[in-house]
Amino acid sequence: MKFFFNILFIWIIIASGVIPLGSQDPIFSQFYSSPLHINPAFAGNSYAPVINLNSRIEWPMINFAYNTYSISADRFFEKKNFGTGLIILMDDSGNGIYKRFRTEGIVSYRLKAAENKYFKMGLGLAYGQNTLDWNKLIFGDMIDAYSGFTLPDGSRLITDETRPEDLTKRYFDLSAGVLYYSRSIFLGVAIKHANTPVDYYFDQNSDAVNKGLPMRFTAQIGGEVQLTPDDIYHKRFFSPGLLYVYQSGLHQLTVNNYFDLGGFFGGLGYRYNFTNSDAVLFTAGVTKEMFKIGYSFDYTISRLGINTGGSHELGITVNFEKSTLFRKEYRYSDCFNLFR
Repeated sequence: MKFFFNILFIWIIIASGVIPLGSQDPIFSQFYSSPLHINPAFAGNSYAPVINLNSRIEWPMINFAYNTYSISADRFFEKKNFGTGLIILMDDSGNGIYKRFRTEGIVSYRLKAAENKYFKMGLGLAYGQNTLDWNKLIFGDMIDAYSGFTLPDGSRLITDETRPEDLTKRYFDLSAGVLYYSRSIFLGVAIKHANTPVDYYFDQNSDAVNKGLPMRFTAQIGGEVQLTPDDIYHKRFFSPGLLYVYQSGLHQLTVNNYFDLGGFFGGLGYRYNFTNSDAVLFTAGVTKEMFKIGYSFDYTISRLGINTGGSHELGITVNFEKSTLFRKEYRYSDCFNLFR
């Protein structure tokens, strides 16, 4: 079974790297720990700098697993009514066969609609770079019917596939988003890869319909219910939410239920891709002063099965507003404690 998964993954890498098939962006289960990756309008949820670090390992029982890492920083400038942010995303597929790097600068602006009701708009400009390790690819004509990948003398067959001239693809990317929020609810929509940049390797004479990185549409809705009196430094609350993602003809819906009990927090979620159930999401973590650390496990319930090892994710938030350097008695009129 493990051999089958390895062959399947190699085929996916070959298809997505050489043929212009539609691909999907990685999505963190702890999307609230990487909000800039979901919607640029989330830039500047706090008046002091906030740093987020995320690591996701998907299907660790397969040799060619997906590893995704991100780091982001953002803050809001109250006097100017705008926010700024920077996010770096790195994705490693197939033990280095296909690597993606993307860094995005973001600006957001806030408009007051009514008392304790606001709109935020965000714009992002990104630079992306994809790298393909051609020597690690295994094509069909390199597999011997009796010996497999390696011949009895230790050598390997040579493929007839044509190697691309440039194994590194570079591109610029645009994103935009809008967000409405009050003290109890937030709603947002966003689009990434608005200019559909070319980021893959393919024959320029291909008749493929997809001529660029597919646009990614996201919609999110969530809220906050206070479980204790309003104390900014010792809040206890419940935050339910929905995240919908559409890209390249594929749909994904994540239901999230998040509880924060002061020094500890936890979550229970469910992900569905509109054709079958994908995973049940379990999250637990701790908060201590300016640090927030969470671990989540995606228990696979699709036909792929839990033999893949599921997915493991670590999210770390460093909120300088809770440090002695920035700490002030801010009174937020929003429901974004989930992101802080």
